[in-house]
Amino acid sequence: MESISEVFGCSEWRRPTKTKRRSRMSGARLWPRASRVLVAVAFAGSMMCAHPGAQKSGDSFERWAKAHAIQLQTVELGSDINDLRQLKSLIGAARVVAIGEPTHGAHEPLAFRNRLFRYLVEELGFTAIAIESGLPDSPPTSDFVAGGPGTVRQVVRSSLTCGLGAYQENEDLAQWMREYNAKAVSARKVRFYAIDLGRCGEGTPLAFENALTYLTRVDQASGQRMRATFQPYLDRLSAPNAAPLSQAESDSLSAAIEDLLALLERERLTFIASTSEADYEWAHRNAIVARQSHRLYRVSPYAPGGGGRSSAWRGLNQRDAAMADNVRWVLEREGPTGRVLVFAHNGHVMNAPAAGEMWRSFAFERPPTVMGQHLRSALGSDLVIIGLSSAENGAGLPTGSLEPGGLDATLLRVGAPLFLLDLRAARSDRAVAAWLAEQRQLRTNFTSSLTMSPSVAFDALLFVNTLTPARTTPE
Repeated sequence: MESISEVFGCSEWRRPTKTKRRSRMSGARLWPRASRVLVAVAFAGSMMCAHPGAQKSGDSFERWAKAHAIQLQTVELGSDINDLRQLKSLIGAARVVAIGEPTHGAHEPLAFRNRLFRYLVEELGFTAIAIESGLPDSPPTSDFVAGGPGTVRQVVRSSLTCGLGAYQENEDLAQWMREYNAKAVSARKVRFYAIDLGRCGEGTPLAFENALTYLTRVDQASGQRMRATFQPYLDRLSAPNAAPLSQAESDSLSAAIEDLLALLERERLTFIASTSEADYEWAHRNAIVARQSHRLYRVSPYAPGGGGRSSAWRGLNQRDAAMADNVRWVLEREGPTGRVLVFAHNGHVMNAPAAGEMWRSFAFERPPTVMGQHLRSALGSDLVIIGLSSAENGAGLPTGSLEPGGLDATLLRVGAPLFLLDLRAARSDRAVAAWLAEQRQLRTNFTSSLTMSPSVAFDALLFVNTLTPARTTPE
């Protein structure tokens, strides 16, 4: 039984189940033989008419891609960034660049993210990075990059969720940010944020704990009163295999969260005067994440009234809406001159309904709405979305396959191991634009795929020929 977090690869990969062929409808036996022959001939004729145009569009895209590919030298952080200067016109004045990864646990997406962020900071004035990891857990890394205590391994392991703390590439990012900030005496320092709900996107009691700890610090009586209200729920939510909350209990917890938020907002100026604006904003955002987490819980398939597996899209909707809201909070925190790199799974950053093979086992009633769609609606041209495509899995990863007509297979035929395409440049070529507007498969989570219209989902595509395992660090 998959949890919602597994859908975007937040846990170990699973081999996709094979879909059984449906048996023919018995009514087909009632058709006259001649009718069936005529239908078959008509279908074959339509395929003969449609195929040449489709093939022509595919050939046109391949030729266009070869002519417009922006060749890149490497994904590695330590190399020079001369080749990345070709991306300046792609990024333009966008305040948010969102780059996706096709799966969690691969080296190349993480390494290129680090290299791209370095370029964005050093040459385009970007001020922050926000990644798909638990927001309530993130302070140790946020503090470390600002010059705070600890070793890079300790803080990354303690504050990045769902196994992300074990990746050397995340340590490399935090270390580079710390060193950049140490040198930035007069320049603006860069900041680290996490935007997910915690515990692989399923919410965590830590958000409640962070908010209540702050409240007790600034208003001890209110903090103790509210902790007494929340504690029974937190004990239940923290316990493994605990019985789900009843509808009445869930309603009471929702009301308590609203009371907590109302108190924090009502006493905002008083609390800031007692601590600092940064401390207050952190506590308030944790209270919001607590509300986001409980809203996700209320629509999860197995909560009272959740609706079962086919309604699991509601949980994905809630999680992605929450992450988009947290990105907007990051942008507000960075101020009018702030610019942010967002890093998450392709299935979160794309501006398209989530669909494809990795959702089949849920048999969703409707496609979920993902973070990129919310961000596009809110930010418009202030957002640039870069998806990541790959052709094969290297040693140590599951064996994958390429769909012959899929996006990855077509990009492989461009013949370069690492390049980027600005899909917006294809709008003036009718055949290429038509090919990009059609539904295409994109490899995801090593062995499955998602389906989307490339020109709708992404502004640009980064192609990496081969994925290799992320570099894990010893405990």
